[in-house]
Amino acid sequence: MKQIKIVLLLFIAANIATAQLNYSSFTIPDSLRKNADAVTREQYIKFTLKDINTAKYEVHEVITVLNEAAAGYLDFHEFSYKFRWLDDAEIKVYDALGIKKATYNKKEMTSVNYGEGLVPEGKVTYFSVNAQAYPITIEKNYTIKYNGLFSYPGNYFQYPFRSIEKAVFEVEAPSDLSFRYKLLNCNYQPVVTKGAAKELYHWEVKNLSAYKAEKHAGGTDYYVPQVLLAPNKFKLDDYEGDMTSWKNFGNWINSLYEKTTDLKEDRKQFFKNLVKNATTDFEKARIIYNYLQTNMRYVSIQLGIGGLRPFPASFVDDKKYGDCKALSNFLKAALDAVGVKSNLLIIEGGENPGLILEDFPANYFNHVILCMPQPKDTVWMECTSTTLPFAELGPFTENRKAMMITDNGGVLVNTPVSFYKNNTVDFSTTIKVNEDGGAAVTALYKSTGDERDNLLMGFHDMKEDDKRKFFITHTGWKQPDVLELNNTARQANPYVVTAKMDYENIASFKAGTKLFLEPRLYHFFDEDIPETSNRLHDFFFSFPYQQSDTTVYELPEGFTIENLPKDKTIEYPFATYTSSYKWDGANSRLSCIAYVAVKQRIVKAADYAKLLNFKNQVLADANEKIVVKKQ
Repeated sequence: MKQIKIVLLLFIAANIATAQLNYSSFTIPDSLRKNADAVTREQYIKFTLKDINTAKYEVHEVITVLNEAAAGYLDFHEFSYKFRWLDDAEIKVYDALGIKKATYNKKEMTSVNYGEGLVPEGKVTYFSVNAQAYPITIEKNYTIKYNGLFSYPGNYFQYPFRSIEKAVFEVEAPSDLSFRYKLLNCNYQPVVTKGAAKELYHWEVKNLSAYKAEKHAGGTDYYVPQVLLAPNKFKLDDYEGDMTSWKNFGNWINSLYEKTTDLKEDRKQFFKNLVKNATTDFEKARIIYNYLQTNMRYVSIQLGIGGLRPFPASFVDDKKYGDCKALSNFLKAALDAVGVKSNLLIIEGGENPGLILEDFPANYFNHVILCMPQPKDTVWMECTSTTLPFAELGPFTENRKAMMITDNGGVLVNTPVSFYKNNTVDFSTTIKVNEDGGAAVTALYKSTGDERDNLLMGFHDMKEDDKRKFFITHTGWKQPDVLELNNTARQANPYVVTAKMDYENIASFKAGTKLFLEPRLYHFFDEDIPETSNRLHDFFFSFPYQQSDTTVYELPEGFTIENLPKDKTIEYPFATYTSSYKWDGANSRLSCIAYVAVKQRIVKAADYAKLLNFKNQVLADANEKIVVKKQ
């Protein structure tokens, strides 16, 4: 027995001897475990500039994943294309004691082409570590090489729910190749070492406790500590550029689009004939935009100078497909053919865009749209959408800065601010109640603006069963026994969904001859506004909007009202809510009318308590019960 114990102790000792004791999860101090799902044990990232065209990005990172909430850190994926490629990669896995359990190299990872199968120009390499238990530690070592530099990789020092033991970020550059940096949400100043041939910028942080993320706090640029990098001079292929000003940056984009905007003469004549009866530039643009939406297909393609130069307009005209830059460039060429001036805009698309800093020109962008300046206003055109009405932008590109490309270079402009009265939902519901408490329901759901666009993207092309599931979950509608849906054509504005439903029991509950009814059969104000007494960051709605509802109960003969909720009005600068109730005894009709307007997309953190109060009052009113009884 003693021999068995000795062998066991020797086995444990041997394993401990081969372990990376520094990576043991048991050595993490409590101060770094608090609020943390993951801990950066050590991180060393270095970006080395060799010259204007060549660089290397090296990463050594060790992260202990404490629980499943941080399982995303066990994934690895990197893109490679002509100007940037993954040169080497290795992943090591350690258990809770810091004992190495596995090593994976680049050859064992999966690499696939991307670009919808049409243009295998780029690859993505990925690998996922399967956690048998938590905590688990993963070590990533990889190198990326550049041969053509347009964007410099910055560094996020710390993400929410992730603490830091030690992290270093370095940038090394030749003394004659200057670059710029900008700190966001931190004051981590670098130590700069200047030599005769090169300069080294060194950022280092230690023992940073984890912080909690707040829901709906906007893009990460609003709260995550980071350093941004940008070149002054840069080069892709033979295209040299200057990024020290937005004007110069725009001039470089102009150079990429040269010789891509021409159409064949017969096609120019086609577009002239298409708009021959139009009398204004606005009408000409509307007709050609409608042609684009009807005939062209969006395909994600990244060819041409790092994905920045579009296919020629004639290619798109012939093939009838293109990515955002190609479709926008085609529309510009078609407008040029009929004498209508337009400008490309380079923009960041997405619901939560990053900050565009006027004093720090850099490539923040991932999307291209088109605009047509007018004497009194500007017409904006999203060329990848088949659903947006002409001259409207959706939440993907509203409410942000973009770089407009003019004949004289780049100019920062603001895209339209989304206005709540343009983004509407209007519910009209008739509920015919029978004596047994069942009901036949007809509901009309009308939407415009951003509300319409969101619904079209998630609903219109679904199969019928999926449409019914989506309708119930999207609106939070009371589950019917029978549901039949119909909708208008995709181009309709407003877009209307008609629902016919049957319920065996419409009441929340019954008591004798009394029925307890809801003012509405769905969630009228269903915003995720967490309860907290100490909001740190501003609260971002997806977009401002207004929603109205008219629900009419038609009661059977012999029923009357015993209790009605009181009318209610709640007003704040950022939102308004009203509700009212009207009983028409002669016709046994009860009308429940409600209206909510989210007037501002962003509510300041200082007003968050007011926003919570608004939500709670609206929900309390929505939970009121209408009591009807049989006489």
